[in-house]
Amino acid sequence: MKKFIAVLILLCSLSVAAQETITNESVIQMKELGFDDNMIIDKINTSNVKFDASISELSKLKKAGISADVISLIMEKSKHNTKSRTGIYYTDVDGEQKLIQPSVFSGTNSNAAAQKLVSGLINAKKKAQLPGIRSNNVLGTSSPEFTFIFDPSASEVDNMQTNQGNQAGIFNWWFRTASSPNEFVLVKLTVKDKKNLREVITGKDSWISSSSGIDPKYALPFKIDVIEGNKFKVTPDALEPGEYCFIYQGQVPQGRENQSVFDFSIQ
Repeated sequence: MKKFIAVLILLCSLSVAAQETITNESVIQMKELGFDDNMIIDKINTSNVKFDASISELSKLKKAGISADVISLIMEKSKHNTKSRTGIYYTDVDGEQKLIQPSVFSGTNSNAAAQKLVSGLINAKKKAQLPGIRSNNVLGTSSPEFTFIFDPSASEVDNMQTNQGNQAGIFNWWFRTASSPNEFVLVKLTVKDKKNLREVITGKDSWISSSSGIDPKYALPFKIDVIEGNKFKVTPDALEPGEYCFIYQGQVPQGRENQSVFDFSIQ
């Protein structure tokens, strides 16, 4: 009787919660409450979904007694997750994936003047700056996991960003041009409290040479696991508290400028 009441409560809550998204955990919960395959499949087909079809997660489903038919449907649906848009996502404290919106550099700076004073004996560092001393994307763990979703073949507009000095609403081109997290680097930002900004070195100039891009010695390592197709799980080594960002380092399409980064804060 108690089990029957629990099933009724769950059914009611599922029907009222129009915004609800069915996940791997939801399917396991329905199985534990006695839902048969037809009920689970019907619920999946009539709901927003956000499934993880990685091998480790599929193994959990199998151990929980989920049938092959339901697992096959989950694998198929995961390719078209309702909320699966291109971009970089992080998992918040509630286990929900949140999109990291690109942050636009507010300016650049260099120590070229100091270089001239010492007749070229030092390099002039080119720095890109972000406003504020803390990202809006705050992660409460030193071992975060990120999901990168690419779709080079997509033609629709999603995850728009504002391009200062240009029309708003350009394509989220990073994830149409790139196809792997290897085309991004993870760096720690230097916080300037007095200037209320964060900055990163993006190049160097000397009297004999010039270079642009992130120096490899500043790039932080991360592990890449393929979830499926153009979807990857990215796990950095343990990060100490501070400000960080992913920066695209691949080829920039004609007509685009790489003036944005995907920043986050480890607290």
